[in-house]
Amino acid sequence: MIYEDNSKYKIEYIGEKFSKDLISYKVIFIGRYGVGKTSIIHKLMNKDFEKEYAPTMSIDIKNIQVKIDDKILQINIWDSCGNDKFALSTPNLFKNVSIAILVYAIDDKEKSFNELEIWYNMVKEHSKDSMIFLIGNKNDLEKKREVSKEDAETFKNKYDDIKIFFETSALDNNNISNNIDKLLKNIAISIYEKDKKLENEEDKAIRHTIALVKEDFTKEGKKKKKGCC
Repeated sequence: MIYEDNSKYKIEYIGEKFSKDLISYKVIFIGRYGVGKTSIIHKLMNKDFEKEYAPTMSIDIKNIQVKIDDKILQINIWDSCGNDKFALSTPNLFKNVSIAILVYAIDDKEKSFNELEIWYNMVKEHSKDSMIFLIGNKNDLEKKREVSKEDAETFKNKYDDIKIFFETSALDNNNISNNIDKLLKNIAISIYEKDKKLENEEDKAIRHTIALVKEDFTKEGKKKKKGCC
């Protein structure tokens, strides 16, 4: 499947693959039990919605590859345990995270939405440079809505590193087709652009170091010439 980004990129979903020769990028889905993390991941991997899922008892990891322009990204999708206490007491879940996707259910403000800050703080404690996405799931349950979009926008704007917020539904195929495409594209683009930025910064740092060495060498050469005359 090929996704055409309106601005710059061509993105192709390659599929469930793993290569030891590629760098892996860790993307975790976190949030309270029952918000639909597993269902979203299932749709993200280009599969149909399933009404019945066995609860994720510990950590479920899936490997997918996405090609953006000429670079293949290997993404490890971590589905956190439905047992919130277990997940929160497992620091390795939150280490070396490229992107953390906070998921809440729009029909559950008291538990799933109000606990987002706990999940956010756990990620930033162990992976301070990670990017954060915010997803409100189950917006097919509009009549049972407890969390407004304004509530979610307020939470997003509270933190500079929450890059993206949108609502979706892992059940409603008419809605999910666009938003899951959007999610996958934004995961790939965010990782790709961050890597490019880091590469540019490293390149600038190397060029700056070389310039300083040349400058010192030139100054030292001038001093020696002056002493000889």
